[in-house]
Amino acid sequence: MKMSRKLLTVFLIMAMVITALPGCTKPAPVATETPAPAEQPVEESISDSILVWNIDMEPKSWDPQTCGTTAGGDIINTLFEGLMIDTREGLKPAAAESYEITANAEGVEGTVYTFKIRQDAKWSDGKPVTANDFVYAWKKLCLPEAAASYAFLLTDYIVGAQEFFDGEGKFEDIKINALDDSTLQVELKRPVPYFLSLTSFFAFMPTREDIAEQGEGWEKASETCISNGAFKLKEYQIGSHLLFEKNENYWDAQNVKLKGIKGLLITEDTTALQGYRAGEIQVLATIPHGEIPKLASEDPNFHNEPALGCSFYTFNVDVKPTNDVNVRKALSLAIDRKMIVEQVLRGGQIPASGYVPSSFSLSDGSSFRKLDSSGNVTEEYEIDPWNVNVTAAKEYLAKAGYPDGKGFPKIELLHDVNENEKKVAEAIQQMWKNNLGIDVTLRAEERSVFFSNRYQGKFVVARGGWFGDYNDPMTMFDLFTSVGINYSQWRWQPYPDRADDTVMNPANKIYEDYLKESAKNTGKARDEFLLKAEQIFMDEAVVAPIYYNADNYLIDEAKVENVQKNPMGSWIFKYAKMID
Repeated sequence: MKMSRKLLTVFLIMAMVITALPGCTKPAPVATETPAPAEQPVEESISDSILVWNIDMEPKSWDPQTCGTTAGGDIINTLFEGLMIDTREGLKPAAAESYEITANAEGVEGTVYTFKIRQDAKWSDGKPVTANDFVYAWKKLCLPEAAASYAFLLTDYIVGAQEFFDGEGKFEDIKINALDDSTLQVELKRPVPYFLSLTSFFAFMPTREDIAEQGEGWEKASETCISNGAFKLKEYQIGSHLLFEKNENYWDAQNVKLKGIKGLLITEDTTALQGYRAGEIQVLATIPHGEIPKLASEDPNFHNEPALGCSFYTFNVDVKPTNDVNVRKALSLAIDRKMIVEQVLRGGQIPASGYVPSSFSLSDGSSFRKLDSSGNVTEEYEIDPWNVNVTAAKEYLAKAGYPDGKGFPKIELLHDVNENEKKVAEAIQQMWKNNLGIDVTLRAEERSVFFSNRYQGKFVVARGGWFGDYNDPMTMFDLFTSVGINYSQWRWQPYPDRADDTVMNPANKIYEDYLKESAKNTGKARDEFLLKAEQIFMDEAVVAPIYYNADNYLIDEAKVENVQKNPMGSWIFKYAKMID
């Protein structure tokens, strides 16, 4: 039965309001912070030059320096612009008009980056973008009290950042400096071949000190969300949408064709797909997996691409029973990855054989993963991606003192309310019951609550995943350093923002040491240290890798053209144009 446009509109709005209720927190003063009235139709704000995109989840923040979510990152990429922009044509200068890479005082080439900020780069309120705006934003990442998710991107690479973060150095000794209003200079500890790519990542985007110091939530109010990208924030309604309008002060405004963008906050995949099919949504990236085969065969607007991401279940290594590595290995090996990919998801994913996805390369261009003669991933770390290893799983569970699951405590598996994640969780719950004889309870939480509880370690097993922030395997390893987000609480030293994480894990130190050695080397020598780091990680069974992601999305190309995704999967709307 074909749903009427009016009925679908009401259905969409009901879904938005319902999903906004759990865990909703009030940001800094926002003029339009209340949910949209139910009688307001979705299409009311839509004109011929406004694109409608479903953001999906409602992020806690889109402050560039404190955000830690993909959805928040997409919002930041829409509002702000870094020194460089990564496009389908490659890396291009953005807020910087040029850059120079030179040697440091010791003569080490490739360690000093000097960027010239565009003279016509302006904030949305008309003030010039300066080198000091980048200095302020980047150094803010290093403040322990900021609890920035991506602090490690500075502490790992920039001279003086780690020392300050550890309380052993001075703030002014962090080598991020404004030589003048239009010249930014950064000194790295060592050559980092992907550093330019990092400057396009949302955590490296500028913020104005006079704006950001107004308090938490500044980015959620149109009056205080002063941005330097192609669009600016016009309106934010909790649980409903964000409305962006063209930033006329943007340096390249003449080439921005959209008048604005409406970003919906529909978390139910099925509801969002109905909006797309009704012509109310033009860009959609969260698709019910059960719909993917049909869309792939029938809808020319459907796109499927390899993604630099791994979906996994993360174990809390500090609580019973998952503090036992044998339990963790048993749970991992009892998962039928092929069944998850081919029968549950059916979206072009690849069953995982290790943590780092097969789409990442070693120095010689070959896959990070072992592949067979047909190019398929093959067994590693006792994980056969194409067959479930029940015998080994039972042996590990018996080693832990639970033969055939006897005496094993009932545990919870934490996941968010996403429909696809629920299906995966239900399938794995049954696998653990059938293959190990253990009972697992599922706990679904609204996403902001889920992310908070997972970050705080309030779980035994939880859904996890990571998409690369840049095209190098280090982007995967960074997550589980002692100063990374590290869902599993697998740290060898205390983390400033995690005073409750008091159980230290020595193997994490060995892991970090291998990563540090990899940074001192290039080519095959670097590869060896990265492979050793993954070996430690997998021997510890910190996570159970399940599959390597595919990027499935819909763009209504009869209505909009030139919507792009960068190599990391983030949306770029700067070049988009509505079709008359």
